[in-house]
Amino acid sequence: MVEKNSKRLANLSLLVASTGFVATMPFQAKFIQILSGGFEAALVGGLADWFAVTAMFRHPLNIPIPHTALLPKNRAKITEGILSSLNNQWLSKESLIEKVNEQKWIEKGVDSFENMLNDEESKEKIISSIQEFGSSIQKKSIEKIIQDSLHTTLKSISSEKIWSNVIDKIFQNEWDEKTYEFLIDKIEDYVKMPHIKELIGREIIQFIERKFFMIKAFLPMIGEEKIIEFIHNGLLDLLIELKNPESDRRKTILSFIRIEAEKSKTNENVIRQLDEWKNSGATYAIQEVTNWIQNKLADRTYILNTLLRLLDFIKKSGWVDKIDITFKKILYQLIEKYHYKIGELVRMNIEKLSTEEITDLLENKIGKDITWIRVNGAVCGFLIGIILSTIQIIFK
Repeated sequence: MVEKNSKRLANLSLLVASTGFVATMPFQAKFIQILSGGFEAALVGGLADWFAVTAMFRHPLNIPIPHTALLPKNRAKITEGILSSLNNQWLSKESLIEKVNEQKWIEKGVDSFENMLNDEESKEKIISSIQEFGSSIQKKSIEKIIQDSLHTTLKSISSEKIWSNVIDKIFQNEWDEKTYEFLIDKIEDYVKMPHIKELIGREIIQFIERKFFMIKAFLPMIGEEKIIEFIHNGLLDLLIELKNPESDRRKTILSFIRIEAEKSKTNENVIRQLDEWKNSGATYAIQEVTNWIQNKLADRTYILNTLLRLLDFIKKSGWVDKIDITFKKILYQLIEKYHYKIGELVRMNIEKLSTEEITDLLENKIGKDITWIRVNGAVCGFLIGIILSTIQIIFK
């Protein structure tokens, strides 16, 4: 509407100039001659500006006058000029990188998210969105995601290698001897208990009575209490010997343990059992983690506290600056890699338009200001014409 009004005003100025010039031509009065000179100059200026403005977009009166219809004729040059300015000045790599470097992207993002959590309405929306997202994922899907993420890790874990390292670690730290000594001490403490002493003694006596009939007849002569005491002291002496680092029995037992442990490193049954435990343990862990995730996603307070703790951790840990640097490096790489696509995108969109569409587009965008050139040309011509006519009359 504004563009049509400005065109109407430009045409009206040209009409006024033409009418005024024709109307004042027959009269010889000095004042009328001055006006006639003003209208004449306005008509010349208006027509000249109309020609200039029209010649930018099309041939005036559809007459193919040389050096007219400048925009359609120079479409390729104008396009290349726009792309050159776009790539090298307006949106050059350097200017984009400079703009990226000026901003603290991650800090602004963290602050914005924190402000959203402090706003009651935004906070509720965020928590609800997280819960809706969580509820949209089925339990099997969560388990599959966790399982897929752990699959490569579990596959890379060799039960045989782990077991071998465990055995080596035990021997390096002498945990086998420490475990042996711990068990011997516990057995000794256990044997020293009065009721255990009686129990062990009676069990041995009953065993002798069942298996050795010849000896059974001599047992009442010795006495049950003496036999129990004898057995008890014998056990204690044996345990004391087993605790002695120089004891051959102790060395034999520890040597046997170590030999069997070394054999177990390549024992297929042991490795297969470890693999089964690993897989069943992973399955159990996945199920427990899945249940835990689902339970926590249903707890709005937990979600809010987790988000707040996460924000606090990020701000205090110095991650904001580190992530910001990494994010900017990614943006720099993207700018370096895809900067040329800005020009390609603009070129592609320009080439989609016909010459007529581009002409109409430019005329519509800048038509108002260009139309005012015609108005200004007529007005300025009128004023200059009056001045020149006045000077001419004065010195005539």
